[in-house]
Amino acid sequence: MLKLIEPISKRDQVVSTIKGAILSGAIGPGETIVESKTAQQLGVGIPLVREALIQLEHDGYVQKTPYKGTTVTKLKRRDVERAFRLRVELEALAIEWAKENATPDNVRELQAIIERMKRAARQVDLNQFYENDLAFHRKIWEMSDNPYLIESLERIVTPLFAFFVMKTSRERGSYIESAAAHEKIAQALPKMSATGLRKLMRESVEGWKDDMLNRLLPEDV
Repeated sequence: MLKLIEPISKRDQVVSTIKGAILSGAIGPGETIVESKTAQQLGVGIPLVREALIQLEHDGYVQKTPYKGTTVTKLKRRDVERAFRLRVELEALAIEWAKENATPDNVRELQAIIERMKRAARQVDLNQFYENDLAFHRKIWEMSDNPYLIESLERIVTPLFAFFVMKTSRERGSYIESAAAHEKIAQALPKMSATGLRKLMRESVEGWKDDMLNRLLPEDV
């Protein structure tokens, strides 16, 4: 049976094309993306490229710097260490506050995200896995019900996810283990103490930090 063709907007096509070039290495970390040049290469208008870059910035794949323009996300070891040092504290706080809003519906939504992570892990679909991994954390942040905390975590965590996707691939088993670790957090959320949840989240985030540094930046100083 044939599936319906899903309509894809031009903007989404531009986002997908630039993102694909970043993930393939055609546009490398730290490289500048010039809007006019990219628009010409893709045969679209500059406003469309600008919109696409706004989305890619939100997703963490590019960074905009005053007087420098838009560059593909590039992190040094020191950047990652500093980001994780703050992330550990904020994620621990987010999970504690999220406990107050651990309704059955919210827990079910977390579980649905985990099921998508498991499916992506079995298929070794890195893009889908990390999209749902980030969606899981964003749901925790949303449940904290604090927009200032959410904004801070978005700025810190999203580039880490994007950089990790750009630079690494792991064995299938490690993705399955990661999904299981997220499931442990979701199951503990409504019944574990706030102290226990903070410890669980800290251990999870610290583990990912060590994996990221060892895989991507072992010799960076």
